[in-house]
Amino acid sequence: MTRTVEVTPRAGSRLGREPLRGAAWFVGLTLAFAGLAAVAVIGSGAQPTLLAFALALPPTLIASALAWREGNGAVGRLFRQLAVRPRDRRWWLVLLIPAGTFLAVDVVAVALGEPSAGAFDDVFPAVLIVPLVVIVPAFAEEIGWRGYALPRTLTAMTPLRAALVLGIPWAIIHVPLYWPGQMNSGSAVWSMATQVVSYSVILTWIYVGTGGSVLVTGLFHALANGLVPLTNGFDPYVVWDIRGAVFPIVAILIVALGGFRRIDRPTSTSVSEPVARPVVP
Repeated sequence: MTRTVEVTPRAGSRLGREPLRGAAWFVGLTLAFAGLAAVAVIGSGAQPTLLAFALALPPTLIASALAWREGNGAVGRLFRQLAVRPRDRRWWLVLLIPAGTFLAVDVVAVALGEPSAGAFDDVFPAVLIVPLVVIVPAFAEEIGWRGYALPRTLTAMTPLRAALVLGIPWAIIHVPLYWPGQMNSGSAVWSMATQVVSYSVILTWIYVGTGGSVLVTGLFHALANGLVPLTNGFDPYVVWDIRGAVFPIVAILIVALGGFRRIDRPTSTSVSEPVARPVVP
């Protein structure tokens, strides 16, 4: 059993009457702000890490503003998703996926001939500290992309299609981090794109399956960003390329094993209707 994802529209608000319009406004504003933030941060010569926060934090602000425009308690419902816990406790097991995936990346690196003598030498305490550092940006993105945009997109398309549609602009927003002089400069952009779209699929599966829990998707997101120290000791560029293949495999397996099979396309244009009847992991 799952909770329903509810966003009751205000009769007088066009955004409320047309949820997909709200999702489109969110994507457009987020892309526009990302472009402005990139120009401002890079043009000012600020530290590269500042750009990462400048791109991660606005989704919450934009989603809050759009929810306020909808009215009828939409802002409260947006943030209450942070407290939603899955009724089926087995959904908490999805938080093991990031650790398992990073360990799989290590195995692939060794299989490709990467030296493993220094593997795991510097894992602690970094593996405990880094997730705490990235938890705020992770939740800031999740409130916007999963908490606001996803349920509204689900009023017009299936969960898998919604995940792919939202995954593309979400990936585009990350591109400035790979420009020369930025924190991810030199890393392959293609790997970022495949990872982000894969995250979108996995997080959509989790969000719908848990009945709209931004709590669980936010924790998953933080772990996916914060458990990078599990690959310490290997060439970071090789690891990055491997991640670009391994995370898509995880997403494909979720789909192939029926993760989306019993998630039905909504028949109502109101996001106050149940969005799914998911299978458990």
